[in-house]
Amino acid sequence: MKFTSLRLQQFRNYPFLELNPGEGVTVLYGPNGSGKTNLLEAMHLLSLGRSHRTSQDCEMITAGQHVAIVHGQTARLDGNHEVEVRLYPFEKPKKRVLLYGKPAQRIADLMGHATVVMFSPEDIRIVRDGPAARRRFVDMQLSQIRPSYVKALKTYLSALENRNALLKQQKFGNTEDFENELAAWDEQLAAAAAPIVNTRRWFLEELSGYASQQYAEISENPAEPFAIRYTGPLAETDTPYRDMLAGLERTRKDDLQRMYTHFGPHRDDVTMTLYGKELRAFGSQGQLRTAVLSMKLGEINLIENEMGELPTLLLDDVFSELDIRRRSALLKATEHLQTFLSCTDKQDAAGAHAECFLRVEQDAAGQARVVEG
Repeated sequence: MKFTSLRLQQFRNYPFLELNPGEGVTVLYGPNGSGKTNLLEAMHLLSLGRSHRTSQDCEMITAGQHVAIVHGQTARLDGNHEVEVRLYPFEKPKKRVLLYGKPAQRIADLMGHATVVMFSPEDIRIVRDGPAARRRFVDMQLSQIRPSYVKALKTYLSALENRNALLKQQKFGNTEDFENELAAWDEQLAAAAAPIVNTRRWFLEELSGYASQQYAEISENPAEPFAIRYTGPLAETDTPYRDMLAGLERTRKDDLQRMYTHFGPHRDDVTMTLYGKELRAFGSQGQLRTAVLSMKLGEINLIENEMGELPTLLLDDVFSELDIRRRSALLKATEHLQTFLSCTDKQDAAGAHAECFLRVEQDAAGQARVVEG
């Protein structure tokens, strides 16, 4: 898959930009804060319907503007695709998707039109932060690889929200027929949990194999085995529906007391280990960076194997964070990928065999522009 065109209007610090990228490596260079990451963010938005760095869509709209537009065209094995995302600060809905110029029924409909793997210095938080960061990582990647997962996840989260609302209602005033209502939501939540658990387990088992191989190649130490393991209340069960129901029954007393559902895949986590020890607790800074890089390179392998084509690779100022060995592993991965690489200086991209250099700069008003050369 490759982006063949990109157009931004009132997006971040870009009043307007049109770009027709090549098939190889494009280097975006310029001072920090000039707008390089904003370009990568726009492609991420077209691929997943959300930013990689903020949960507030309004932050992507140029200050004082009534709409931000990101439009892209991609070439895939099945033909050309056209997708557009519009963000509104005041209107409803605040986010709208257009496919081939026509409004899509759901935001999730944009999945599958563009596929990216993004690597940035902040990705080390996947290892360092709590379970929510790792669940977000898994959910975002699965949304690209299997678009049906988005619907399954929304179904689960909707049932979870309704069950929690019922628990709160009972706490502050008895609801009629509470037991029957709770049992009905338990059934719906258990049914919705099963596809989430099965898909996450498949993804992490596959990713673990690819990432483990990449880690061994980068570290050049086969005796340093890296592994990823799915952990959670239903991670190892072959009967997620039945065990989910049993778990909800077991924790019902606590749920009623705390007005929150404590059992289910919304409590899932991902454990990363070296030598069988948890990386988050015992890993060095270098080992953590190697693990994240291995996971990102493993994603590329998994996407190619599952979807039959390679994604576009987005590298946000990562070369300055990597030593020669890790940088070489990353450069090797760009050989057959459309890649967008951001850095502050051209020399940071030495060895990338770039076919295009684009300088990103701001004018006195803070508006970004892109100049070739």
